[in-house]
Amino acid sequence: MNYARMVIEKEAPEEYGYDRIRYNLSESSIADQKLSDIGLSLPDLTLFYGEHRGDKALRALIAAQDAGVSPDDVLVTAGAAGALFIISTSLLSASDHLVVIRPNYATNIETPRAIGCTISFVDLAFEDGFAIDVGQVAAAIQPNTRLISVTCPHNPTGTMMGRAELDALVALAESRNCHLLVDETYRDLSYGKRLPSAASLSPKAISVSSLSKAFGIPGIRIGWLITRDAELQEVPRRQGADRHLRQRHRRRHRAWYA
Repeated sequence: MNYARMVIEKEAPEEYGYDRIRYNLSESSIADQKLSDIGLSLPDLTLFYGEHRGDKALRALIAAQDAGVSPDDVLVTAGAAGALFIISTSLLSASDHLVVIRPNYATNIETPRAIGCTISFVDLAFEDGFAIDVGQVAAAIQPNTRLISVTCPHNPTGTMMGRAELDALVALAESRNCHLLVDETYRDLSYGKRLPSAASLSPKAISVSSLSKAFGIPGIRIGWLITRDAELQEVPRRQGADRHLRQRHRRRHRAWYA
């Protein structure tokens, strides 16, 4: 696949230079945090490969947020972007179709575009309060649709869909035998009672989140995806195992790769 560097990366403060920015209104997270700011010290942290699916205790904490989700449903990734990449490359091919509710996070568009799948966009309108019209989403689905992609809370406007809309999207994915991806990265910044994680509602729904935005600690690169689809969980799991076996092979036979 041919991946083009996204404009959002080229214009990032890290690339432009924080020393050149007087007022930063573009960041999508809270102010940067240090581990010492929240009373954490990790002098005895062992830097090893770790578990392929993520630390068991961490997966248990993530799963405990929603009824019906188990630690085995959670895959810890290098930030939410890593989770989104895994989902696209596991579900989509050049012969598949994707429905994107737009605006959306760039990775949810550019990675499928690099894969070569067909994309239909359902555009949200300011005049409608950026509300999702489930009927329009249903009309965009094709026989080869594998995935519906949406963000909630919405990126970048922060608007929320209601429980009725979330349930309708889940039911739509179930009825059309495709998956629903809900990027929930800003979920912990929502007001009042939070919507349930989409993945807790159906094996056809996939939830993605991270510690980068609402918690302001993107530097530790912790994200996750949740799916109750056991077969889909096996796809990234096997890929991770294959990578680990290759790494072990390289270490065992370093001379071959010198």
